[in-house]
Amino acid sequence: MTVAVSSAEDRVTLIREGGNDPVVIVGTVEDFSGAELIIQRAGAPSPDHFPSARIISVQTWHTAAHDQGLAELAQGKTPLAEQTLLKALRDDPRDWVQREIQAALIQCALRRGDWGTAGTRFLKITNQDARTRHWNVAPLVWAPQSLGDGDKTLARGWLQQTDAPARLLAASWLLLDPAYGEVAEKKLNESARDPNSIVATLARSQLWRLRMGPDLNEIEIAKWRQEIRRMPQLLRAGPQYLLGRGLLQRQEHSAAAGELMWLPTVYRDNEELTARAMSDTGQALSKLAKTREALTVYDELISRYPWSPWASEAREARSVLSHSPDSSDNPRP
Repeated sequence: MTVAVSSAEDRVTLIREGGNDPVVIVGTVEDFSGAELIIQRAGAPSPDHFPSARIISVQTWHTAAHDQGLAELAQGKTPLAEQTLLKALRDDPRDWVQREIQAALIQCALRRGDWGTAGTRFLKITNQDARTRHWNVAPLVWAPQSLGDGDKTLARGWLQQTDAPARLLAASWLLLDPAYGEVAEKKLNESARDPNSIVATLARSQLWRLRMGPDLNEIEIAKWRQEIRRMPQLLRAGPQYLLGRGLLQRQEHSAAAGELMWLPTVYRDNEELTARAMSDTGQALSKLAKTREALTVYDELISRYPWSPWASEAREARSVLSHSPDSSDNPRP
């Protein structure tokens, strides 16, 4: 994680190789990628290189526009946040910080339903850093999604590229397309063997979408659960959602609710998918006649993601639940 500080000096908290306790390194961060962090300490003849996996946190300075844009994003003021973050992108010369701003702009685009802009921005990140720390906001399709003709045109172009993240994004978008689904499936099978372990992991998980349906069995569900546990945490949100949806299709509502709630509690960076997971959880709890719990989830969804279409569905669902015969256990109106 990164934290804004007023000083121009960066503070990196990490675990050194062979150590157990955190240490703090002070200097100027020259790059922070999915592979490593590079920091130049004052007076040192050359910069230090540390594996990103050992980094606990980075405290760095932000421009005023950057801080303001993040605050507006957190407040749900998406159009304002987008304009402010675009200014921050122009103002900050550091490539690694620009990638962080691009990640926030991807969230803005997805809130607007603009998958084309989100995908284009994400590929700007991966063009610099294919193993980026920002794969957690990658605009991959994990649930039924209606994409416009312009988005599909972009995806068809990306599908032919040699760039692995571009092919993965494209195949994800086109996997269930009547005309390009077969080609997309082939590309995902190829990507599942990609040298980039992140691309390979996500490609294999994307293929789970083809198994959704009445034939999904307990053995596959168990296999998915084991594979998710082996994944780095930043890659788990989409596969975890598919696990929950698979259990819902098997009418295992209690287990499904438990798996889906991992998104709002732990793997929450993918906002659109998290909101959808909360909506699905509310429905599962309703089927179990757990009205109070369902209303709590719906309230949290409405509060946290008011801009989401799933918040609108939650408002309707909680209205129905509040007036149902089994809602006498003091739900709020």
